[in-house]
Amino acid sequence: EGQLGYPQGVAISSDNMLLVADEDHYCIYTFTLHGKFVGKFGSQGSCSGQFDSPYDVAVDLYGFILVADTFNRHVQIFDKHHNYIRQFGGSAVLGCCYGIAVSSTGNIYVTDCDNEEIQMFSR
Repeated sequence: EGQLGYPQGVAISSDNMLLVADEDHYCIYTFTLHGKFVGKFGSQGSCSGQFDSPYDVAVDLYGFILVADTFNRHVQIFDKHHNYIRQFGGSAVLGCCYGIAVSSTGNIYVTDCDNEEIQMFSR
């Protein structure tokens, strides 16, 4: 376990774990900061908690994990225990999202390659 396929975005969780978005394995891997595999969450699909090419990951001020789910065209939010909370976006709002970042005020910025823009969502 923990063998990366096509790692993309990385973030540090609120409990000091390394989160790695793996596009090929359709999941988010969790490692210690020293590189020891801890676990993973997510699988391939389009249902809640499933991904179609997760490309980036970020952590907000409250410790929630946000995943740019590229080809499902939305951002999924998980708690610090990797439980699915909710999602936002969708093809009517967001194109293929590759990058994600959270500001110090809690705003969420997502790159939207289909619409050639950066979208901002308030928490």
